[in-house]
Amino acid sequence: MALRAAFARRRGAAWARESLGGTVGSLSVLALPLTLGLLAFAPLGAAGVGVGVAAAFVCIVLGGGLYALLGRAAMPAGGPTSATALILASLVAQLAADPALAPGSAPGVVTVVALCGATVMLSGLLQVAMAVFGVGRLSRFVPQPVLAGFMNGVAVLILLAQLPLLMGHAPGGATGWQAILQWQPGALALGLATAVLLWQAARRWPRRPVMLAALLLGTVLHVALGQAWPQLAWGASIGSLPNDLSSTQAMFELLRGDGPSQLGRHAAAVAGTALVLAIIGALECALNNLALEQEYSTRHDPRRELWAVGCANIAAGALCSLPVVAVRARAVATLQAGGHGRASLFAGSVALGLLYLHGRPLLSALPLPVLAGTMLVIALKLIDSWSSRLLAQWWAGERSRDLWLSLGVVALVFATTIWRGFAAGVALGLLLSIVVFFVRMNRTLVHHRCTAAARPSRRVYPAAVEERLQPLRERVMLFELEGALFFGSGERLQAEADTLPPHCRCMVLDLRRVASIDETGAVALQQLGLRLRRRGVELLLAGLAPGSAQAQALQSYAGTESGWPDADRAVEAAERLLLGGAALPGEVPLAESSLLQGLDAAQRETLAALMPQRRLAAGEPLFQQGDAADGLYVLTRGSISIFSRPDASGRTQRYLSISPGMIFGETAMLDGAGRSAGAVADAEATVHALSQHDLDWLARQQPELALQLYRNIAVHLSQRFRSTADAWHASTR
Repeated sequence: MALRAAFARRRGAAWARESLGGTVGSLSVLALPLTLGLLAFAPLGAAGVGVGVAAAFVCIVLGGGLYALLGRAAMPAGGPTSATALILASLVAQLAADPALAPGSAPGVVTVVALCGATVMLSGLLQVAMAVFGVGRLSRFVPQPVLAGFMNGVAVLILLAQLPLLMGHAPGGATGWQAILQWQPGALALGLATAVLLWQAARRWPRRPVMLAALLLGTVLHVALGQAWPQLAWGASIGSLPNDLSSTQAMFELLRGDGPSQLGRHAAAVAGTALVLAIIGALECALNNLALEQEYSTRHDPRRELWAVGCANIAAGALCSLPVVAVRARAVATLQAGGHGRASLFAGSVALGLLYLHGRPLLSALPLPVLAGTMLVIALKLIDSWSSRLLAQWWAGERSRDLWLSLGVVALVFATTIWRGFAAGVALGLLLSIVVFFVRMNRTLVHHRCTAAARPSRRVYPAAVEERLQPLRERVMLFELEGALFFGSGERLQAEADTLPPHCRCMVLDLRRVASIDETGAVALQQLGLRLRRRGVELLLAGLAPGSAQAQALQSYAGTESGWPDADRAVEAAERLLLGGAALPGEVPLAESSLLQGLDAAQRETLAALMPQRRLAAGEPLFQQGDAADGLYVLTRGSISIFSRPDASGRTQRYLSISPGMIFGETAMLDGAGRSAGAVADAEATVHALSQHDLDWLARQQPELALQLYRNIAVHLSQRFRSTADAWHASTR
């Protein structure tokens, strides 16, 4: 019993901490939903204040609470956002311009609010469908310039929307230039003072609820200044609010009378806005949850979170809510206040609901210039920092094509969003996303190109063969491809083949960086091989893992094998083609190896007695990376390759391959640091080992012989170094 009681107390204490953290965190960002509610229904004038604030509270109380229950992210914080509130405001403005709705009358306001609720519900249905069919994941692939242009447009529109409130005008009063010309100094000073205070406090105390503190301090200052200097206009307050959060009557009115006909007349506007809300909401959910995932090392399922947000929008939209989106600011504020999960967010939603139901007099006293000043800071923080860095690069003198392309896309989406609204901005953004995708995929298909002289294979050839091969490597062209090989980039590959020099005899395509290959890309590779073969050029493919999706696409659509495992092996195959089949000796006697050069018959006989023969089967390891160095080896038959350890995916890196007559393993023997890599027989091989012990014995008994051996080892290392330097110089030309 005592243990059960202790467990209950611990659970109670944990729930209390979560509830307190969620309450404080939600109150910390209270200014955000309040201001966004006013912003969304500002086109309705004074009548939009009450419904806007109520819609914001329905969003964060009902929508945020439902998202907290259904979401499975670490912190599924829901509420309104600037972008979605502005999108809804554009619909409200369009509806308010229709005289048939009589937006100045109470029934007209109810109809507009109901149409907005239906829009939010439809956007929720679209988001659920996007989640079910996995379309929501595509939002993560929106190009950064498109996103930057849209967010900059949102920031500027928010700034413009706050001007009347900053100038001291109530919703429905003066707007545009009239609001600026009829500005009230007291209200403007109060709003700007709130903005400066909030900006400085957020920089100095980033983990404190500075937004709530600025809201409270601004309200106190508004009251104090109004009493001290009543002759000055310090700006209006929110005013009276509806008695409850329920707006079901508005939705009910839409279903009777002329409601269905009004819905039919504005169906295109409702559907178009719902689609934009669904897309932007899905994008914001993905980005906000991804930012939280990276900052707090958590994981989330994008499809599940989008489904949860969609369900929240369906339910909250029935009560004429603002659109529900995953809000990073609320999640961070809750975490900083001590909340750590969904329970804290749900408690915060309940606390805000109680605040509205029992604290409306306090909310109605909040000054509009203070809320506008708070929103001014939020708008400034929405300005995209990535596009600011692009402008700084342009100002510094950079004029690259990529920079011009990015800045052009940002400017187009930004201007369209400001000029024609969010629907046009999103439509242009989607179109530009497709265009940018094709441009970049087509342009970046060839990541790098060079000759085999710059990137020779890691096969170590005998000196005579290497001397013959060096001028021939200019006839091998290596292309590293990157991106997707599909119907939009296949033609680029054909164009690259047309640029091959006349003396080219082999074209190596490194497909390691190719993310996908479709039917057209596979056929393009097949046709490229046929065209090159008619020109006397051999096409060698490399870099595709057997059984991979890309290799299967080649086999299925073009009947082409995946080729060599990596570009190094493909370049070696090209070198063999240039040299001819008999270029490499099948077997080199030990007496003719590079280690025994310059020795007389007696010395060779002495050394041969100290170097026993060892036969290796194909694939048999000779030594492993990290093994103690017991001596050096001479390969007389077959081939030995030096490999790295397998990585996490099981892949190994070939450092070099040894040809018959060559020395290997001498570095570890000389420095005594152990084997730096492993050695494996590529085929049946014969090696001869010379141990360090026997070499030391020769140094004592036959110093002249030992000296010649060390000289031969030094020459061998020098040749290796020289060939590496030549390749490096060729790659930097």
